Amino acid sequence: MSTRLSHLQITDATDWKGLTTENHLGAMWKLEPQKVNDIIHKVLEREYGTNIDSLLNTFPALKMDTDDDFTWSLMSKALDNIPLVEARINGTAITAADECGVAHTLFELVFPKNYFSDTEVIVGEKNEIYLIRIVEEPVQEGTNWVYTCELMTGDANAFVPFDELIPGRLFSGEYSPVERGRHRKGREVRFKSMFEMRNGFTHLRMKHEGEGNMVYRKMGVACADENGKPIKMWIQYEMMKFKQEFREDINRCYMFGRSNRAQDGTYKQKGISGEVIRMGAGIREQMETANTTYFNNFSITAFSSRLMDLSEGKLNSDERNFVSRTGERGSYQFHKSLEANTQLYTLNQTSNRIYPVSQKGFQMGMGYGGQFVEYKGPNNQIIKLSVDSMYDDKNRNKAIHPLGGVVESYRFDLMDFGSTDGQPNIQKVTVTDFGMVHKYEEGFMSPFTPVTQSSAISSPVNAWTEHLFDRVAAIVRDPSRTMAYKPNLLAS
Repeated sequence: MSTRLSHLQITDATDWKGLTTENHLGAMWKLEPQKVNDIIHKVLEREYGTNIDSLLNTFPALKMDTDDDFTWSLMSKALDNIPLVEARINGTAITAADECGVAHTLFELVFPKNYFSDTEVIVGEKNEIYLIRIVEEPVQEGTNWVYTCELMTGDANAFVPFDELIPGRLFSGEYSPVERGRHRKGREVRFKSMFEMRNGFTHLRMKHEGEGNMVYRKMGVACADENGKPIKMWIQYEMMKFKQEFREDINRCYMFGRSNRAQDGTYKQKGISGEVIRMGAGIREQMETANTTYFNNFSITAFSSRLMDLSEGKLNSDERNFVSRTGERGSYQFHKSLEANTQLYTLNQTSNRIYPVSQKGFQMGMGYGGQFVEYKGPNNQIIKLSVDSMYDDKNRNKAIHPLGGVVESYRFDLMDFGSTDGQPNIQKVTVTDFGMVHKYEEGFMSPFTPVTQSSAISSPVNAWTEHLFDRVAAIVRDPSRTMAYKPNLLAS
């Protein structure tokens, strides 16, 4: 499909892959009218924001000795809400007519694991009204555990209502009160095993062939390299594009890679050699194992409320500084939602958003503008935006949003790049003493050897071949510190 920018465009961009011959250059630049600028502007490849590779490069890489799958552990606090299986009196399941614990009588609570201790006080949902003390060590019954209990109260008429003891009610431990003198024991410490996490490397490779008679061929116009300097030799542009596209592959792999590891730990797909192809999970896939929320219409209030789930009881008030990556459409919705909120308050009588403009034909020209890109919410929340061009890429993201742009552009990803156990929470993983591999096969002529210099060649053909290879992996140590906030149209 051709891409037309306007009626001023006189040619279409042409696509091809692989070997470039003189015919390609002739088709592109056989007509050479007077040019206003001899630099090819990359109008279809606007670069803004930061890609994920450059962001990851701001943190030290995690180095592995080999490119085998790697694992890591996550420690969590030994705090749990344990669901009640059943409540009994003298071994019989209670009914709505029963009064558990009345007159200081004993009753039994059944839980799915041996979690609470003899002497411990536990509480349910009404945690300051009904304090239940465990009076004996639990007894195993199949896969469950039976605890003998009493109501911790001085009121002989008090009892635990039936509604507070229905199956599924959640209970947690409080403390272990003991007698004033001659006490013998208290509750036991609780431990929780670590989470075991796993990921692996993705091995990426790319190939490019060049024709020998193109080595010293000039282009019809010059092209700007990555530093903005003009290059006029086709081979320079060809090699620049080769490396640029490989870096784009790496970026997509870091962010969007999906693991093909089966439940049994094996990999099913095989390459040309007959060996298995291993794909590691990218940052997105690792994030989405924890916190994923969908929305219909973006609201800064709902967004802020969802962030409370990530921070309350977990982060200090001075640590609630979030950076959300999104597309241009997402940043626009963020702005409009904040703009709507500001209308609830008295107008700020400042001239910050009004500024002078010098424009021919107008006297005392004025401009008005501004965009909200940061929000300071309740409980010291700070939300900042980072616009990422990958979210607006119309080549990769095909689904169109009814409000305009691609659906992906409306997505918000909160990536916590803080530390977990003293290490970056999100980090690039590399292999020690190994980096990107660039190899080439010399033909009769190549850009790697001067044409008049005697040298060995690997092929008598007037052509050469280049290869790029890398091992790519990322680690999200604690996915619970990240969040994907996505429009409903991205729901699977």
